[in-house]
Amino acid sequence: MMQSKRFTPPAACVAGILGILAVLGGCGRPEAESKTEAQAVLVAAEDVVLASTQLLESGISFTGELQPSQIVEVNCRFDGDLDRVLVREGQAIRRGQALAVYRPRDVQDRLRSAEAQVLAATAALKAAENSEKRARRLFEAGAASGSDLELQEAQRTAARAALDLAEALRNSVREDEEKLDVPSPISGWVSRVYVHGGDRTLIADPLFQVVDTDSLELSATVPSEALGRVRPGTPIRFRVDAYPDETFEGTISRINPITEPGTRQVRVYTRLANPGGKLVGGLFASGRIIEQIHTDATAAPIAVIRNEGGEQVVYRLLGGRAERIPVTLGIVNEDAGVCELIGSINPGDSLLTGVLPGLRTGVQVKVLGTPGQN
Repeated sequence: MMQSKRFTPPAACVAGILGILAVLGGCGRPEAESKTEAQAVLVAAEDVVLASTQLLESGISFTGELQPSQIVEVNCRFDGDLDRVLVREGQAIRRGQALAVYRPRDVQDRLRSAEAQVLAATAALKAAENSEKRARRLFEAGAASGSDLELQEAQRTAARAALDLAEALRNSVREDEEKLDVPSPISGWVSRVYVHGGDRTLIADPLFQVVDTDSLELSATVPSEALGRVRPGTPIRFRVDAYPDETFEGTISRINPITEPGTRQVRVYTRLANPGGKLVGGLFASGRIIEQIHTDATAAPIAVIRNEGGEQVVYRLLGGRAERIPVTLGIVNEDAGVCELIGSINPGDSLLTGVLPGLRTGVQVKVLGTPGQN
């Protein structure tokens, strides 16, 4: 009986087979790893932001203009020649301070004329009174009719009125003579000077404009649809172009009862203290009428919000994978591009922004670079 012999491959053959298997195995692993990496969502570092705790406000945006609380036009009160103008534009003034002085000649001539008119009116009244007395005696004696007496009484009344008018004019001119200067009606600043020394002015001609800037008034417009949400006492916050890094605050003082023609906007007014005169009239302002304030809102850029399946969601980056979180929007500050997130989001969570195809719960996320912060 013959015995079979066990075949033992040469050592070289064994080594060759193992090498082939190693090559085949080496080719298969990179392909699997490449497939896994292809399924990962690649995001740029700037597309990863951190939720944070912020103070957020909601309200109604507005634009407006600052104006002095008082703007007074000083007009000429009599005809005459200006002798001197005593102030310049931008100069601080006090109530009653002389802004200009008139030459006395014209006023003195007018006073002499007014006194002459008083004398003439006095003589006319005396003559009318004598005529009335004669008519009354003749009427009582039956030598004159009642209509003659009535005529003389009317003439006497007219003469009395003419004298009263002449005396009022004379008193007015006397006041002008005693006060040849042009006094300021308020304390504040000279904003306009319309005349020069030597000018001839007539009654009611504009001479100066003076303003009070110790307090200013912000005049702004808001949509009429927002009228029900605005009332006196509502706080506002605004900025002006002259001080871009500063924020100013106040409260609404009053609301115009009619809308602006053509725009259907409602004008609101806010009185503001202005110590030191830092702000000036005519500055453009933009701001917000504050409705709600959340001091500790969980906030993130609006760009983290995604609308999926009829709900608003965000994607949180946790352990290198995306997690879909439904949220509700609280306060939205469109000017700053920030919103309040109500839901299972905490300050410090990493959230994804940007257009990221294939983003879903559980998908691997690979960040290219260092994630940024909100």
